[in-house]
Amino acid sequence: MRRMPALVLVLTLLCAACAGPQPHPAAPAPKTAEDGLRAPETARRAARLLRDGPEHDPAAALALLDAYDAKHPPTRKAPGSLLLRALALRLLGRYDEAVAAANRLILLDPNAADAFVERGLSLAALGRQERAEEDFDAALGLNPKSVPALLARGDLFFVREAPDKAEADYSRAIELAPEEPQAWINRGVARDEQGRYAEAIGDFSRALALDPRSATAYANRGVSRSQSGDMAGMCADYRAACGLGACVRLREARDQGYCGEDGR
Repeated sequence: MRRMPALVLVLTLLCAACAGPQPHPAAPAPKTAEDGLRAPETARRAARLLRDGPEHDPAAALALLDAYDAKHPPTRKAPGSLLLRALALRLLGRYDEAVAAANRLILLDPNAADAFVERGLSLAALGRQERAEEDFDAALGLNPKSVPALLARGDLFFVREAPDKAEADYSRAIELAPEEPQAWINRGVARDEQGRYAEAIGDFSRALALDPRSATAYANRGVSRSQSGDMAGMCADYRAACGLGACVRLREARDQGYCGEDGR
């Protein structure tokens, strides 16, 4: 079964979205103290609901943004909620609306690299891969150190069966954010696809050093170990992944006569 790196929008790396609207240094002070406090707090609450985890609820995040924007429509000086809106809509599978939200943000702030990344992700989900690549390229033109853009473009290259190009983007992302496990996992998948199993195993192991509870890293390392002939290692990794809630690979292996009670 062919593996695919997850299409990535690492919310913790999208600083503008997570930290709330970032005023331009020359922007005037809020009209009231309430305006100055509520916008960042709304953004923080929405961002928590959009992250993976126990609070994950993009519908609730969108409702929160709707209520705020009804009273405080996005403007050129404070467009921050549009990035979160585009993300929430994409997570809900409402890709055309997500593109529209990103378009509004780009009109308000043509230099918003994260907006191009977010629009590109929705375009990719709609099957418009060439347009998506153009957006990821635009984001990197605005911010060559954009880790989300590198990860997203790498995913797109992988889907388009160019694992060597995907690996290059993932490697650059690792240079910029070496503590990001997903970048190591995705590079491992790209290397495995090229038959470089030892290097792939090394990448998955690095991801596990950063996040010992990554079922994805265990499952993928198990695949690479099986490709290199290490069936005992494969079974150990599949069991570890299953212990973290991802049992598909272990079931597949057992269906094929591996990883049974005798430890094979």
